[in-house]
Amino acid sequence: MLHYLRDYANAITAVSYLFAITGLFLAMNGHIELGTAFVLWTWFLDHWDGHVARKTKDRRRPGVADFGKSFDGFGDLIHGILFPSIIIMLVGHGSLLSFVAVAALIMAGAIRLSYFENVGLTSDAKFTGIPVSYDAPLLALLLLARPQLPDNAFPTVMAIAFIILALLHVTTTIRVPAIRATALPIATFCAIAGSIALAMAAVTDR
Repeated sequence: MLHYLRDYANAITAVSYLFAITGLFLAMNGHIELGTAFVLWTWFLDHWDGHVARKTKDRRRPGVADFGKSFDGFGDLIHGILFPSIIIMLVGHGSLLSFVAVAALIMAGAIRLSYFENVGLTSDAKFTGIPVSYDAPLLALLLLARPQLPDNAFPTVMAIAFIILALLHVTTTIRVPAIRATALPIATFCAIAGSIALAMAAVTDR
């Protein structure tokens, strides 16, 4: 099984898992901003593995691409659904609204990932609905905006934001272009800048 990781794209996906695991560990130990900073690296690596896979498709051994598709999908589940759900619950302190938000996010995310696994992009390389990969950037933006909001209002704002996003995950009326070509380095820069800002915020709060 491990020989599949010799493939460049799958190796990038494996590295992204390490960032996600680190992010989960930090968040569960009370370092939410710092954990999210690590998950942002998972987010932009998730786009780079697809880019490398497309560039090397003619040199990939039989079965490697199929493995990579599933391997990448589990990564989407972790950084796009599981991690934000944990943060919502931690911030919401087990409130009913946080439960509703997490239930909506997990259900919508599972439906969306299953749909994408079977249908894929549209003919013009667009997603139907908002991809779950947008969840981590939204989480980062909310956490960066947190100091501007009253402490008692932030959990409500976060829960409502993700309930809305969960609905947008399963809508069929929105088409979102895939992050490719010139958009890829822009997304990478934004993710790195966001992770630095979150890390600085984490240090400031100490």
